[in-house]
Parts: sequence; structure tokens; C-alpha cells
Amino acid sequence: MQQSLYLAARRPDDQYSRPKVGKGLTALAGLTVAGLCLVVTRGLLTGNWWFFIMLTWNLFLAFFPLGVVLILRDLRSAGFTNRWLLGSGLALWLAFLPNAPYIITDLFHIKHVDNPLLWFDTMTLFLFAQTGLLAGLYSSLVVHRLLRPLIGTRLTWIIALSSQLLSGFGIYLGRFGRWNSWDVLTKPLALFDAIAGAADNHLSLKLTVAYGFVLVVLYVAFWWYVDYERDQAN
Repeated sequence: MQQSLYLAARRPDDQYSRPKVGKGLTALAGLTVAGLCLVVTRGLLTGNWWFFIMLTWNLFLAFFPLGVVLILRDLRSAGFTNRWLLGSGLALWLAFLPNAPYIITDLFHIKHVDNPLLWFDTMTLFLFAQTGLLAGLYSSLVVHRLLRPLIGTRLTWIIALSSQLLSGFGIYLGRFGRWNSWDVLTKPLALFDAIAGAADNHLSLKLTVAYGFVLVVLYVAFWWYVDYERDQAN
């Protein structure tokens, strides 16, 4: 009897601390549907589908790294523990991770929007940028959870924060260098030359530090909100 009362008293706290399966993906799906409703409405009203094509493609690229790490997570849960598979999957995730926060830079297009659509497009761009950013933070959290039991807390944090800084550099390469993530495979030498040349570019340093700093702060806040109590319990 006493044990039953004890378990009943603990049940609310246990449910609060235990993450609900699929909750994050459901939230991202809701944000995606809302964004698609906005860009489809804009296309139907104006006959201009450029925003639809640009934003949906960028959002697909933002979700790609999340898809990669979710597959890795499920494979490890199913018993596939090959380190080469994990390493290659994480390398692919890191190459595409900058695409998630990159949508923030699409706010640049607001200056080309006509006044009658300014409020609508600002809201649409913000919603897509928020969705892409959250997808990137969520994928980073999944990687954090994957690596922590394997390499320890300290090294996991170093990798997690370094990946955010590298995302800041990736945003620079994408927006100003016009490089894409798949250029790692299609134009590796040219991309390497561009990365080496960026070391002498003051703009690349400024943007990497600025975007990297913000992404690091956002990730720490995101982890604190989602996983802090879970880590303390473990």
C-alpha cells in the first residue's frame, strides 16, 4: 500500500521529466504546415511562386541533417553500433547542419518586397527561419544524446558547441561564397581553396564569430530547457 502511494506521488514528476516520443517532430511538422500554408497562399494570390520554391527548398535542406541523425539514432537503438557508420553519418550531418540556421539570412530578401506584401512576407520568412533554426537545434540535441554515452560529457559539449561555430562559418560560405553543402562531394578541391582563402577575409571572421556566438547561446538555452533535468536525473 505504501509503495503504491509512493509510486502515485512520483508519477507526475516522472511524466514531466520523461520526454514524450515524437513531441519535437510533431511541433516541427506543425510549424512546417503553417509555413507552407502561407507561401501557397502568397503564390495563389500573386501568381509568383518564387518564394514558395526558395523557402521550401531551403526548409528541406534544413531538415536533412535532422533526418540523418534520426536514422543514426534508430540504427543504434536497433543494435547497429558500427563506428564507421556513426562517423560517416555525423560527418554528413555536420556538412549539412549550416543549412538549418541559414534560412535566417533569407530575411535579407525583405528589402526587395513591395510594400503591400511586406508584412505578409516578413511573417512568412520569420516562420520559416524559426522552423529551420529549431530543426537544427533539435538535430544537434539528438547528436548530443548519441555521443554523450560514448565519449563522455566534456568531449560531447566540445563537439556540440564547435558544430555551432562551424555552422556560423557555413552560413558565411553559403550566403557570400554561394557554396552548397553538396559541393563537399562535387567540388571538394575548389571548396577547400575557398575555405583556405576565407582565413584572410575579415568578413568571414566577423560573420563566423557573430553567427557562431548566437547559435552557441541558442543551443545552450535549448539544451537547458529540454534536457537539463534529464541529465541531472541521470
